[in-house]
Amino acid sequence: MAIKIQEPTLYLRVDKKKKDGKMPICIRFQRIDKKEPKFSLGINCSPEQWDEVGQRILNSDGLDIILQEEVNRIKKEVRNAEVNGVEITKELLKEIVSGKQKKYNQSENQSFYYYFEEYISKKREIGKIQESTWNTYQTTLRSLKEFRQEIRIIDISKKLLDDFDKYLIKRGTENHKGTVEGSRRNRIKHIRAVIRYIEDLRIPIKNPYKTLDLAIPNDKENNIFLEIDELRRMFCLINKVKEKSIEYRVLLMYLFSCVTGIRIGDALAVKWGDLDVERSPIILSFVAIKTKKCVSVPIFPLAEEVLMYAPEGNIDNVERNKKIFHTYPQELINKTLRELAKKANIDKHITFHSSRRTFATLAIIQGIPLNDLKNYMGHSSTKTTERYTKWSSSLAEYSAQKVDLFQVKELLTSKKRTPRKNKP
Repeated sequence: MAIKIQEPTLYLRVDKKKKDGKMPICIRFQRIDKKEPKFSLGINCSPEQWDEVGQRILNSDGLDIILQEEVNRIKKEVRNAEVNGVEITKELLKEIVSGKQKKYNQSENQSFYYYFEEYISKKREIGKIQESTWNTYQTTLRSLKEFRQEIRIIDISKKLLDDFDKYLIKRGTENHKGTVEGSRRNRIKHIRAVIRYIEDLRIPIKNPYKTLDLAIPNDKENNIFLEIDELRRMFCLINKVKEKSIEYRVLLMYLFSCVTGIRIGDALAVKWGDLDVERSPIILSFVAIKTKKCVSVPIFPLAEEVLMYAPEGNIDNVERNKKIFHTYPQELINKTLRELAKKANIDKHITFHSSRRTFATLAIIQGIPLNDLKNYMGHSSTKTTERYTKWSSSLAEYSAQKVDLFQVKELLTSKKRTPRKNKP
């Protein structure tokens, strides 16, 4: 909600005495963010003329009339800003007092949410926004409305966006999700995109990102993946958790993604009919939910082993139109994975997406070409795929055991240098 400003007061600035003995009259507003906005009105009088109680100039030959008109103008414009839902800031008050404030037109008073929805709808109509991205924009819009029921174009400011960021941190902390850096980054990127869209429409709007008053935080890269031994321990849990339990079903789906690299949305959607069992190895082909691209992934031996457990002993579960894995909410899946990690003595905060990083990393170590891996993972460029590949000391040891580089014996068996003979 916009701050409701109390009646301002006038005072004589006695510490700024001029050569003629007169002092500037200043106007003072209530505190905003613990700071008291105070500005000179450009009108001076002597201490003998100033009526502190009546807030007026005595014996002024019309100067008091000018003062009162100026004060009424300021009060009127402050009230007008409040009525229009404008956020009252120290900067706005300074503009009003100086007479340099801009007149707010009808467009600036329109809802920021209206243009937010218009922007993503237009992007969707021309096919420039994927369904998954549409959903994340909707999440941002919901978060904004939870933060403030209505935001006008004119309300957009550094302070408002700072307050929104603090709201996201507070909400994340209360929900035991920490400071939600990745989520906050997405929210800010979406808001910036809509601000740029409004600018392109030639509607005046403050853009704290253009003026560098605000910056989008750096993307904090998630480096969590499973080492080879950790993947082995997770696989061993198949025979330790109860068949048909949520743990069992989430574990199979996660392990399958660790050795195929498919996203959680695709893992929840793939059907038995998507497997081409006539090929060797078996090929899983599907249209990725996120990118709408056709993806074909080979079913490596470990993935095939996981598929053997998926029917849960019932051959009727293996029908072309049936999903391979059971559907659960993503939040429950990630919670279950962390419980499984504890059982496997893995001290990592894993989520389902860590399976993609695990697949990418282990595939590269196993020697799969980067371009092939890009296609397996449904990426548009190898640069994206490279971000998924990680490194560790144990992987360095494992990879070194697979190659013969810099063998000492080969260097030692090279032709020895013949010593020069001394001249007689």
